[in-house]
Amino acid sequence: MYENITTTPDNLVLWFHHVNYTHQLHSGETVIQHFYNAHYAGADTAQTFVTQWEGLQGKIDEERYNETLFRLTFQAGHSIVWRDAITGFYHNLSGISDSQGRLRNHPWRIEAESMNLKGYKPYTVSPFETASNTTAIVTSSNSTMGTASAVLSFPNGTYDVGVNFYDLLGGESKFNLTINNASVGTWTADNIDTGRLGHEPSVYLDGHSATRVTFRNVTVKKGDMLEITGMPDGIEPAPLDYVVFLPKGVVD
Repeated sequence: MYENITTTPDNLVLWFHHVNYTHQLHSGETVIQHFYNAHYAGADTAQTFVTQWEGLQGKIDEERYNETLFRLTFQAGHSIVWRDAITGFYHNLSGISDSQGRLRNHPWRIEAESMNLKGYKPYTVSPFETASNTTAIVTSSNSTMGTASAVLSFPNGTYDVGVNFYDLLGGESKFNLTINNASVGTWTADNIDTGRLGHEPSVYLDGHSATRVTFRNVTVKKGDMLEITGMPDGIEPAPLDYVVFLPKGVVD
């Protein structure tokens, strides 16, 4: 069965055979389109774990509930980092676009490097696929506070606001997000140094250090002023990748 590609199941075809990216699977998808679809579907699924777990609040002891919620929230954000990294990697390798037009199509994102920067500078991330648009921003020195601002062009409405940043080993940068000078939220990049995640740390801007913080149900108007301030610490230069304003039901 496995010697014959026509009788090999889709989930084992790459184990037993070398095929082109355009090889059509029994599902009707090409190999490359399966890569794209599977990673987008996986990221979508990971978002549902947080709300499912939140439905158990009060039924589980507080410590266990909070620690698991923290990890599921991190996973939901990092699944998008992983989705973008893998699909970007294979798109670069194959030169074949996603038939659904999702790759590098992020209408709800504001790239950090495109914002008005003070005390920040663009930084080309390596490997390239672990940053949106291959570029992040870092403070100009490890003692300089950075500010990134932008005028919002999204329709008036209520959004979940996500900020993708990098949490390096050897520093605990502090961030503050404001809209029209009113604080939306603050956070500290301390997950790695406090060992809360338990995965391999990194001193680089890469897939290990990429993470996301999300602030729910933020009401904004077109023309509002978004500003993020970052205070570096240790070797960590308050690195930012992008901000995303997510309408209800949108995953990005």
